[in-house]
Amino acid sequence: MGIGLKLVRAMEEWLINNEAHYTFLATEKNNVASTNLFTTKCNYRHLSSLVIFVQPINFGMDHGGASQDIKVEKLNIDQAICFYDHKLRGKDIDLADIDAILKEKQNLGTWVSYFKQDEWIGLHGKEMKNEDIISTSPSSWAMFSIWNSCEAYKIHIKKYSHPLKFFHETLSHARDKIFPCLKIPLCDSLEKPFGFLFLYGLHGEGERVEELMKSAWNFASRLAENVKDCKVIITELGVSDPLMEHVPHHSSMSRIEDQWYLKKVNGSINDEDELGMVGELGNVVVDPRDF
Repeated sequence: MGIGLKLVRAMEEWLINNEAHYTFLATEKNNVASTNLFTTKCNYRHLSSLVIFVQPINFGMDHGGASQDIKVEKLNIDQAICFYDHKLRGKDIDLADIDAILKEKQNLGTWVSYFKQDEWIGLHGKEMKNEDIISTSPSSWAMFSIWNSCEAYKIHIKKYSHPLKFFHETLSHARDKIFPCLKIPLCDSLEKPFGFLFLYGLHGEGERVEELMKSAWNFASRLAENVKDCKVIITELGVSDPLMEHVPHHSSMSRIEDQWYLKKVNGSINDEDELGMVGELGNVVVDPRDF
């Protein structure tokens, strides 16, 4: 039995002892050895295909190109919770404790983007209820939250350290894609603190949502410029998510193909309808705490 297989077995044993029913994991699409380990030897089932988008700040972002007709407003926590409860509960995978996530100190906030010509009455007024945000939403709008991972997952590798010693698992997974985007040598970038902002809870509706998503991305980039040690912006979307085609395309942006797998740790999945979601999923809300 190889080391990888022993680690997976030990993890599953821990999950069973702690009364878990299912386990999820992710690996890069072209990682054949990892995929074979999980699917062939450990009987994991493919759950969803996702794409990680990596955009370095200060490289290729056209801040001046943002439309002057678009307004980006920050929601208070209660408004954000209400919005997500109404708009994300229909996703294939959503966040049951979105209220707790939005209250974490790493969460910088939730914003909505819409055209100034559309009056969004529910966003303002003391007499307004949170539900009014939903009922008065304009014809085209977008929403997103930003999670600050710069402190929790900051990398700082000294010259005399082993180059892989302090890599966080996720950035290790993505490093070969991230650092070339920064247009600086890998060895130089590792000698300085390195962090990122993660966009999550992305959702939008309307015929002009593409313009609003570009505005949201530019807003996040401007915000990132003022966050210490922040070098890139990252988000992850399911391959079938309608917003996939509306992610701004910049020459410096990289894509990492991700695969999610699922297993019932207290027995194999014999009935594909048992979870109601076995198979390819497109509408997935990625938990920023797991990234």
